[in-house]
Amino acid sequence: MSLTAEEFWTFSLDFYERPNVAKACLSLQDRRGADVNLLLLSAYLASKGHVLDETHLSIADGMTAGWRAAVLQQLRQIRRRLPKFSDDVPEDMRKEVNRKLLDAEMAAEQVAHRLILGRLKDEVLPTDNGTPKQRVEKSLKLYLRRLAPSQDERDLADIAAVVAAI
Repeated sequence: MSLTAEEFWTFSLDFYERPNVAKACLSLQDRRGADVNLLLLSAYLASKGHVLDETHLSIADGMTAGWRAAVLQQLRQIRRRLPKFSDDVPEDMRKEVNRKLLDAEMAAEQVAHRLILGRLKDEVLPTDNGTPKQRVEKSLKLYLRRLAPSQDERDLADIAAVVAAI
């Protein structure tokens, strides 16, 4: 079964729009420093019969770490700071800049998808006979243990929201 960056991107856009997925992903991003692309990768791979293991999680994370720090996080921080200038900048101008920043952030996210799949597409990824829900839960829990050795109720609720959407 082949994996492509285009298919991963299309899957991610659709999956992210499912109920509670965006909220859960952003919660894990903001609270635990999770890379939303890796959360979405877990769901994409689960839908294809695969799970992430330590090796492939490290590869995927390593492929995007520099890009995430230099570009994605910077764009996100700028976009999130825009409302602080509400008194100085007219709302219509602020909204236009926000839209352009969001477009740039989405283009940068797509680059991250290409980086990840460009490297993983030729790897032999672990398969799992469980259901897609079991596979995504397994991969997400592995990733979260990397970020925070002990999970709290919010982490488990966020994982459950992503699992429910697969």
